[in-house]
Amino acid sequence: MVAELNDRLPQEGTSTPGESLAEHPRPCFSTSERGCSGCPAYSGGGGNIPLKTKTARGKRSNRTKATPATLSVNFCNIRGLHSNLNAVHYHLETAGPALLFLTETQVSSPADVSYLSCPGYKVEHSFVPRAGVCVYVRDDICSRRLGRLEGSDLSILWLRVDSDDHPRVYGCLYRSHSGNAETDRLFDHVQMAADSLLQQIPSAEVVILGDFNAHHAEWLGSRLTDHAGRSVHDFALAYGLTQLVTSPTRIPDVEDHAPSLLDLLLTSHPDGYQISVDAPLGSSDHCLVRCVVPLTLKSRLHSAGCRRVWHYRSADWDGMRSFFASYPWGRVCFSPDDPNVVADSVADVVLQVMELFIPSSVVPIGGKSQPWFGRSCKIASCYKQECYRAWADASASRDVNTSALKKKYNSASRSFKRVIAKAKSEHIGRIGERLVRLPSGTRAFWSLAKAVQGNFCQPSLPSLHREDDSLAHTAKEKADLLGSFFASNSTLDDGGSTPPTIPRCECSMPEVQFTQRSVRKALLSLDIHKSNGFRPPDP
Repeated sequence: MVAELNDRLPQEGTSTPGESLAEHPRPCFSTSERGCSGCPAYSGGGGNIPLKTKTARGKRSNRTKATPATLSVNFCNIRGLHSNLNAVHYHLETAGPALLFLTETQVSSPADVSYLSCPGYKVEHSFVPRAGVCVYVRDDICSRRLGRLEGSDLSILWLRVDSDDHPRVYGCLYRSHSGNAETDRLFDHVQMAADSLLQQIPSAEVVILGDFNAHHAEWLGSRLTDHAGRSVHDFALAYGLTQLVTSPTRIPDVEDHAPSLLDLLLTSHPDGYQISVDAPLGSSDHCLVRCVVPLTLKSRLHSAGCRRVWHYRSADWDGMRSFFASYPWGRVCFSPDDPNVVADSVADVVLQVMELFIPSSVVPIGGKSQPWFGRSCKIASCYKQECYRAWADASASRDVNTSALKKKYNSASRSFKRVIAKAKSEHIGRIGERLVRLPSGTRAFWSLAKAVQGNFCQPSLPSLHREDDSLAHTAKEKADLLGSFFASNSTLDDGGSTPPTIPRCECSMPEVQFTQRSVRKALLSLDIHKSNGFRPPDP
């Protein structure tokens, strides 16, 4: 008897986008072919994997609808990341963009950048004193840093994002006021990088964004045209890029200085983009630019602020092995297609089986990184946003009150800074009073002290026991232990069968050459502070 339920499992738990298995035959399950009653097993049919199956704890799994097929990308000139770090973290926690690019970070390269981390995001950076850029990448986004395209002393960062039927390559740059010669050097580098990208990835969408500090009367609506404006305009024309930001992005806090459009977004695929300009983050005088990018392929399920925790101790390992042994891998996964498609198909099957045989739960991640951000801060922030929106609408309609509304926004921005400073000071004072009242060395004392130190960014997984009764303390040791545990329970008996034959690729391993220079460059580009190893996939 074949037991089929309504929908199929969502494609979740990995940051690698892949082809859905909807076009491939789907397994159905039978409870009569297994010795363990009530557990699904593959029966060779063409049905769907059941969606609503009871877990080992007797509860039905809750599913949510797939997220819209869009990618949210934000960027702005932060004018000092240290002074506006809380504002950046608050924006990441509340808005949850897929990518947040920041320019003019003004951070010298520190030995440890963990203090910049935000739960649910990883940080890529190219820090330069008095300049620099960085990007916060959400954990469920499949991305790769293209460090070989970057100059050692230039404020530029290249990032490849694979979330669609074509890759997107983002180049985030900051052009400082350092003269025409430096401008020419920057754009010569950008042109060489773009040529290299288009030669290696002809189907890639090239997106160049950041603070260009460029003025062009006809193209950007500036009062004058300078050398940087002509350089950017010529570059966009040469590579067929379209500039999508139309509103002023810098609002100087000086009465006689007019707003200007300095933060640009150039793309080779402009169709479907939605661009909006919001009030600046923190104390910056550059607006936040939001863009919503349409995706052709549906993104994987993502719950903002949550992650899936797999309960491996309660897993049905025998059922999983039985399913893997009976699954038609050759017919479903190993087709004469792109090897990347084959890998994605195998990964999708593994993730679906994990859903069936390993109980899981969804838990919130991180925490509130701004405990001082109370009601007064929210009121001041909303008032600042309202004043900015009123000024932006008046400026667009050429209202006679535009100048007065700009003064009102500048006043609201200064008031917001004062409210934030006061809230931080009062919060620190309250913590000091609590520490004084608590007995030194007690658990409550150290819990509060660790919270003050910002341990929300630190690993929370406790030490794990190995089979020899030793403990795995470091992140790598714990990842290796979990990986070996999962692999040992997923081992199958091949039964003397021959693995499927995969068609030969264009090149073979003897033809791949590794030079000492390339290996050294790859090793030097690694972040030694980032934990490595296997981690169970998140939704």
